[in-house]
Amino acid sequence: MWVDWIYRKIIESYILYDDDILGAFYGGSIARNDSDKFSDIDLRIIIKANQKKCKILKEFINLFDNILFVENQTNEFAIVHLENLLKIDVLIFYKQELMPSIWFNNILIVKDKDFFLSDLKKKSDVTTNITSERLCNICNKYLAYLIESYKRYQRDELFYLQYAINMMTNSLCHLWYLEMTEEPNSLGDWSKYEGRRSKLSELQLETLNKVYTKSYYEKLAILNDSFLEVLKYIDIKHHCNHYNEYKNLVKIIMNKRIAE
Repeated sequence: MWVDWIYRKIIESYILYDDDILGAFYGGSIARNDSDKFSDIDLRIIIKANQKKCKILKEFINLFDNILFVENQTNEFAIVHLENLLKIDVLIFYKQELMPSIWFNNILIVKDKDFFLSDLKKKSDVTTNITSERLCNICNKYLAYLIESYKRYQRDELFYLQYAINMMTNSLCHLWYLEMTEEPNSLGDWSKYEGRRSKLSELQLETLNKVYTKSYYEKLAILNDSFLEVLKYIDIKHHCNHYNEYKNLVKIIMNKRIAE
C-alpha cells in the first residue's frame, strides 16, 4: 500500500457517494498489489449513459487542491500530476464501451453498482493468446528497428540509434513474455520489465544489462542471438514455426550490412 493512501481515500469517497458513477476500478500496480512510493494511480470510471464524461472528469480533477500540472486532458481522459509528484491517470467510460479483454483480468474494483464489472472481470479470465499474426508483427518490428539502427549508426545519429536499440530490446522483452505465456506490454512500454516487479529470469535481466553496457556491434550480437533463441523456444512450445524464416531474415540483413 505504497501509493499515498490519503489520495485513494479522496478518490474512493467521491466515487462511492456519487450516484452518477456506476462503477470504478484500479488497474496497474494497485490492482496487482505491488505498488511502491513511485507508482501511479490508474483509475477507470463508468458513468450513467445520461451523464456527460467531461462533467465527471472536471469534478474528479477538482478533488485535488495540489495539482502541479495537467499533462493531458480530453473530454474523457486526463493525466494529472500532483505537487508530491504523484501521477493520476483517469479515464471515463460508458458501460456499453467496455468488452471482455485480458486487460480486465487483473483489476481492483472500487464500485460495482449492478455487478457489471465483476461479470466483465470473470469473462476476461483468459490466457495470453499467441497467434502467428501477433508473433510476426513483433518480429517484423524487431527487424525494422535492426535495419534502422544500422542507418542511424552510419549517420552518427546517436539518439535515434539509441531509440532503435531500445525498441529492439523492448521487442525482445515482449517475446520473452509471450514465450512464458504472460501478457506483455504494448510495444515501447517498459513498465515492469525491469526491477523487482519483473517476471523475467535472472539470465534475461542480465542480458538486458549487457545490452545497456556494450558497444553497438556487441549489442547487435546479443540482441540477435537472444531474439532467435526465444523464437526457437516459442516454436517448440507454441507450434508457431517461424524460427527458420526469421533466422534467414536476420542473416540477410546482417550480411547486407557487412557487405556495405
